[in-house]
Amino acid sequence: MVRLWLIVAVAAVAFTVYAVIDCATMPRQRIRSLRRGWWILLVLVLPVLGGLLWFVLGRAPATPGPVPRYRGPEDDPDFLGGPRSTGTLRTGTDQDDATLRDLEDQFRDDRLRDERRDRDERDDDRSADR
Repeated sequence: MVRLWLIVAVAAVAFTVYAVIDCATMPRQRIRSLRRGWWILLVLVLPVLGGLLWFVLGRAPATPGPVPRYRGPEDDPDFLGGPRSTGTLRTGTDQDDATLRDLEDQFRDDRLRDERRDRDERDDDRSADR
């Protein structure tokens, strides 16, 4: 019989400690009826009954907010290459080819600009030598 009372006492202490920690760490918006300090005092003065009152009357239920869900690439129309406003559907290869053409044109323009600058500098040097 002593073992049973010992187990009940340990369970009551554990429940009281859990209730006090839960009350102390609960956000202010979720505490109902009394202030946090009064709830902690009530749980400590009336160990089991105070804990039960805390869990039944003191805690407000958590408000379910919008849960962010994972959005995989198959859910993203831009990733899938959905219909474009131009009406042409471009594949990855078409985009790669267009990017390469743009880079080649840019390189060609830069090279021509450098050649013109070099030619102008040579012409300036020749006219200065005369």
